[in-house]
Amino acid sequence: MEEVLGFILVAVVVITAVVFAVWILIAAVVRIFAWVLVLWAVTFAGGIAVGILIGVVLPPRVLRGKAETKPKIATPDQVVAGKVLGKAPRGPAKHLGWDRAWPVYNPHQAKRDATAVVAQAKRVVPGPFKWLFDLDATSVWSAFLLPPLVGFAIGAWISILTWYCVMGILGGGVYLIQQIGTLGYRSYDSLTRRCRKATLRCAKCYRVTVTPSYRCSNPTCTTVHHDVRPGPLGIVRRRCGCGTSIPATVGSAARHLVTVCPFCLHDVPKGSGTRRVLPLPVIGAVGAGKTQFLSSGTVELEKRAKLLSGSLMPISPVAETFLKTAAAAAARGQRMTPTVWQDRPEGVPLLLSLSGRELELQLMDSSGENFAYLERAQALGYIDTADLLLFILDPLALPKVTELLKLANKSGTVSIAVGDQEDSYASVVDRLRAEHVRLRSKSLAIVVTKVDVLQALPGAEGIVPGDGDSIRSWLKTNGADGFIRRVDQDFTHVCYFAVDSFGKRDGLDALHPVRVFDWALTSTDRRLTVMPQLADVPA
Repeated sequence: MEEVLGFILVAVVVITAVVFAVWILIAAVVRIFAWVLVLWAVTFAGGIAVGILIGVVLPPRVLRGKAETKPKIATPDQVVAGKVLGKAPRGPAKHLGWDRAWPVYNPHQAKRDATAVVAQAKRVVPGPFKWLFDLDATSVWSAFLLPPLVGFAIGAWISILTWYCVMGILGGGVYLIQQIGTLGYRSYDSLTRRCRKATLRCAKCYRVTVTPSYRCSNPTCTTVHHDVRPGPLGIVRRRCGCGTSIPATVGSAARHLVTVCPFCLHDVPKGSGTRRVLPLPVIGAVGAGKTQFLSSGTVELEKRAKLLSGSLMPISPVAETFLKTAAAAAARGQRMTPTVWQDRPEGVPLLLSLSGRELELQLMDSSGENFAYLERAQALGYIDTADLLLFILDPLALPKVTELLKLANKSGTVSIAVGDQEDSYASVVDRLRAEHVRLRSKSLAIVVTKVDVLQALPGAEGIVPGDGDSIRSWLKTNGADGFIRRVDQDFTHVCYFAVDSFGKRDGLDALHPVRVFDWALTSTDRRLTVMPQLADVPA
């Protein structure tokens, strides 16, 4: 009995000891696991903190080019290649492509920077995991390093994605403001020029546009900017590919840059495209007196503008030479040298400043050979876009008047138009019809020249100066009735003038060519008149 009790006692003691040992072991394991959990929590939190810090530091490093991943730069060459803004711009420059300039940062470069930041984050975050996976899967290090690395990844991506979202929201707001500013600034610039009816009319290629091109202000840069309106290449200022900052509106660019015709790339007068242009093309046979008419009228127009506290200035080398030659010929009482034949004669641009307004007057004088027949007139593209046409008619070439010249023995002393004058008119009108130009929308002035010679012929019927109806009747009476009928069929608005382009008449004389210029100016803007009154001059 004593042995059984002893065995039971020993068994109880053993069991108690085993239970106590197991309990101590479990308690120790639990305590160790608790410390491991705390360590995991601490290292996980530390990993998150480090990841967030890395996510804060990483974007600036990438944007500064200090990281392994470099942002792709939206360069001017990529803009030209269509890799930044698309293949072609909208509007007038769609056939010319994008200008070589830097795009605005937001959104074009901003997208590339954000992409680079995300790419660098993908390189940085998986790095420690790759090192960890290189260890033995059963390694103790895996158990201790996994939590902080997971925390690091979570913190880094939270930070990066937060930055990405904030930048996206801010960038979207800035982009919206940019679009509103671009639309407003572009509309203001466009409406201002539209109110002025401003255009660029190239005096060399005869093309017309409302969006001129401009050369970069850097003398070593050869870039021509075809569309400087506010847009993705700049809202207020634009940065050329060479780094030079230039204005981003037509109005501002015209004041500071060299203006270029976007079609032929020739330099045009400063300010072209910001003012209204009045082309004055003269038509007529060889020897009809076109050049003499223009020179006499231009010289007097300059005088009249000065009397009214205005000015008439040449704005091209060709115009400066023309005005000097015309003034010298008028002062000496000499006739102008007839215009030399050119297939595409260059226009004569003059800037008229009067009553606080500016108007570019573009004289288009072409040799009579260009109007001999339709094929030669094909090159004169300026006729298509002109609202006013001046047909210079030599009355001495009419059969009845020619007979009077012979009777007065003056047929060899006075120059007479060569060729059929109606053919000169027909070459232009037929060309316009072939180009489907509406003649009814244009105004025509029939200018009868050499009236001083006509008035000196015995037996010649007198023309009443300043009376268009009497001039028209005189033409019908003296053999031009068929021509007048055709003119009436072709044009709705026709005015008749009689001028003496050679005599030294006063500017208010009804026979002075400046009266035709005044009609052209007032047809464009009534406030640009240079002749408030005309003197009654007897026939």
